[in-house]
Amino acid sequence: MKRGLVWFTEDLRVDDNETLLKAIEENDEIVPVFFLKSFADQPQFSILRRGLAREKFIRDSLLNLQKKFIDRGGTLLVVDGVPQAELPRLCVEYQIRKVYTKKQVGSEEKMLQTEIKQQLLKLGVDFQTYSTSTLYHPDDLPFSVRDIPMLFTKFRKLAEKESKVRAPFDAPQRIVTPQLEVLPLEVEECSTPEWMIGGEDAALERLNEFVWETQSIRTYKATRDQLTGLNFSSKLSAWLSQGCISPRRIYSEIKRYELEFVSNESTYWVIFELLWRDFFRFSFKKHPKAYFLLNGLGQQALYTQFDPSKFEAWTQGKTSESLINAGMNELRVSGFVSNRMRQILASYWVFGLQQDWRYGAAWFEHCLVDYDVASNWGNWAYIAGVGNDNRGGREFNIEKQTQLFDKDGEYRRTWGEFSKGV
Repeated sequence: MKRGLVWFTEDLRVDDNETLLKAIEENDEIVPVFFLKSFADQPQFSILRRGLAREKFIRDSLLNLQKKFIDRGGTLLVVDGVPQAELPRLCVEYQIRKVYTKKQVGSEEKMLQTEIKQQLLKLGVDFQTYSTSTLYHPDDLPFSVRDIPMLFTKFRKLAEKESKVRAPFDAPQRIVTPQLEVLPLEVEECSTPEWMIGGEDAALERLNEFVWETQSIRTYKATRDQLTGLNFSSKLSAWLSQGCISPRRIYSEIKRYELEFVSNESTYWVIFELLWRDFFRFSFKKHPKAYFLLNGLGQQALYTQFDPSKFEAWTQGKTSESLINAGMNELRVSGFVSNRMRQILASYWVFGLQQDWRYGAAWFEHCLVDYDVASNWGNWAYIAGVGNDNRGGREFNIEKQTQLFDKDGEYRRTWGEFSKGV
């Protein structure tokens, strides 16, 4: 009997999952597995990497993925351990011939995959990775990863002109696994928004709501910079970050909507944001370590110091700026803030408080439910002026931003006073 192991990471779905489909196609049985522990459990700059909000979202997603497997006749194995120790053991126990998993872009993630590949080689087990996280498949780009443009605009224009988005794969109808133990998953409650429920079902429901039920996609470009509310933006980033939905599935629904209703600047702008996400992920493949360094891609960071008292005031919403305090409170308490507010908060940490940008990026990594290694660190480097930018960073005028996006003070009243942490 041929048996393959599918190592799930940030691809917690059955729809449009080439990794899963390849494993099913090439084996009589598969062993799908997710490891609860990883290097993400280790602090970074003395900051825990994964807060309670994201932990809850991941566990929600695993529960939903388990349901997807059971509905198709299989089981998902959730292991309370690290892959370095547990994956080789499982390969021996289940007589695995090949391991299937998604390609990673972060330096630590890539190092972990390399380490495990070497372990499995000694056992005679093949190790294969698949690109399942981007809108454009890397093989379809008009340039190699090492030649990816430095600036987003050039990347976007070339990709849109010379590349094509592949059609998403349908979910498998049947999944055959050996008898696997189902580990009970406890999900601790926290103060995330009501809409923020992990899992593929919730992702598809949100996509349907944003595109079809409310048709909020029609006005996305005009509303996307708002600070409060549900439908001013797609809110799909959390599900994208854990791979509960694929960019190609989102793209295909947008294109279907454009055919049936309207194609305008707003429908395109959602795709535009998916292209930004692609850009950072492909850039990370070219520079897997540089985005975590003080000087990023080679520019000189303006500020290199770290003041713990300023960090405390910033993270706990106790600065001299009421808009910043409201934003940091929302981030800390709910695990989410709008894209506009993320830029404002990051700019204030770097230029307002004149601090080492990496501590801000690490705090966002801890708090954000939708944390994505490439998008988070790529955007922070961009704001700080050490990333994919040639204009020296992005310094926002807080008073102007307040007048533009919270003139009536609603956002500051909602999030102005919070002492609860995450």
